[in-house]
Amino acid sequence: MTKLIQLLILSVLIFSGCTGKSDDEPMTFMDLGILNHYGDDYMIITDAKVVLLTKKLPQDFDFEENIRVSVRYQILGPAESNDNIKADYRVEIKAIDELLTKDIITINDENRDTLGSAPVLFNNVWITQDFLTVYFTFYAGEKNHFFNLTYDEREQTDEDIVYLTFRHQDNGDIEIKKYWGYVSFRLNNLRKEGKSEVKIHFRGKQFDEEDFQLDDLVYNY
Repeated sequence: MTKLIQLLILSVLIFSGCTGKSDDEPMTFMDLGILNHYGDDYMIITDAKVVLLTKKLPQDFDFEENIRVSVRYQILGPAESNDNIKADYRVEIKAIDELLTKDIITINDENRDTLGSAPVLFNNVWITQDFLTVYFTFYAGEKNHFFNLTYDEREQTDEDIVYLTFRHQDNGDIEIKKYWGYVSFRLNNLRKEGKSEVKIHFRGKQFDEEDFQLDDLVYNY
């Protein structure tokens, strides 16, 4: 399996899910979220907008602020009150991994025909803070696969909407095994002066040459 595919596969992850437990073991939850330092603590705001605080991470985990993570945790109890932020729970982090995060690529004459148009199955697409996340299914063999979100000036047909296209470059790979992947894209560069939101039209190619489109995504900032 290629390194890229290894980064994408989170096959045991369940949104706002939980794992089974024995009678003497606390429930374990799994979520996607955004990680930051918070004083001497670490703060994770999940995609369900639940705010988690923890004193430590389970391993040496060097990171820049505001990164996307998958996290597995157990709840220790309610978080203490704080005037600056309302946290929901104190937790113990059992495992944490950084999600693949990329910038939106602007299409030009040099890259227009290099980013691929292989299909995927779009399981879910959503916006969390400054990130648009795509959860998808694809088939792969042994070659590297690349996934990008693109902005093409030729596709911008409405000044009130930003049109973005998901691109999959499979490098002519043979479809051998099914994989599930998550990738997040930074939306900061879409901000417009004097506005507090951007409407996004998301599109991409699915299996059987079907077009996938979402026109109700809104990036608030």
